[in-house]
Amino acid sequence: MMAPQRVILIFLTCLAPLPAFAATSPIPFPIEVLDERAKQKVETLLNDHTLKRSLSLEHPILNRSLHQFLLDRPDVGAAISRSLAIGNYTITRVGPDLFHGHDPDGVEGDMEILYRDEGHRVYFAEGIAEGALITLRGKTVIFQESQYGRADHGQEWVKSQLTIYAKIENPILAFFIKIFEPLVGKLVDPKISKAQGVVRQVSELMVQDPQESYGRIAKSGELSTEDLMTLRKLMKFPEPSAREREIRRRAGAPRGVGVVAAGRDRESHAGGHNPPDQKGQPCTRTPNRLAGGSPWRWEGHDSRQIPG
Repeated sequence: MMAPQRVILIFLTCLAPLPAFAATSPIPFPIEVLDERAKQKVETLLNDHTLKRSLSLEHPILNRSLHQFLLDRPDVGAAISRSLAIGNYTITRVGPDLFHGHDPDGVEGDMEILYRDEGHRVYFAEGIAEGALITLRGKTVIFQESQYGRADHGQEWVKSQLTIYAKIENPILAFFIKIFEPLVGKLVDPKISKAQGVVRQVSELMVQDPQESYGRIAKSGELSTEDLMTLRKLMKFPEPSAREREIRRRAGAPRGVGVVAAGRDRESHAGGHNPPDQKGQPCTRTPNRLAGGSPWRWEGHDSRQIPG
């Protein structure tokens, strides 16, 4: 789910020094494919940035379509993270590709999706981070490349490469960051990983138990009816019948829960035990936890090929 992606939080966490050698890395995206307005925003920041970070992440996903939907709708990802008790930040959609984000830690800003295709996203964000001793203002551009594959047992995975350029608009602070960047640059990556960990946790919960995850999301009331039904379709759940919708309506359940959550309710016996199996023994539910590392292979699609 972070995501992308928590792009607004990434904007905060990347406001820290990077190792000097990273600044010489090539831009991982042909900006010629951007329209003129987007190209001007990106080039301005690339030509005058305070720092740069690059990070690779990978995790299981339920399916590619759902992952790409969450990349394009960070507001939905934020709502899902709240409903699953993973995060407490808020992102509001204010236009087709425009979003406003707020985090209780003192981060607030606006984000725009400048470009998207099957395997790439380009985000631009600007905002403010208020701390106890200092207030930071800045801008960032985030290039995200997603490469999809499958593990040997068939589980879908995604490997994402994030390249982040940021400019701090406080010239004095920017000056000191450049001076001390070799000393503290390695402290930044764990912060970015923590922010992206929200996306990874949402994805892993959906993979381990999609019905339970959807039921919790639906019951939370965090998503609109339209977004909830879109999520249901992308998770490949069947549409609720008219009778099921009427039963849920009379029971006072949120719209869009349907048979999935109802089925989960029926599975719970008194005392919270699982239903018995065919031999009369209580069933145990073992989470489908996936091993770490890179247990995945390439599919036919190569997301590194960008259409002209």
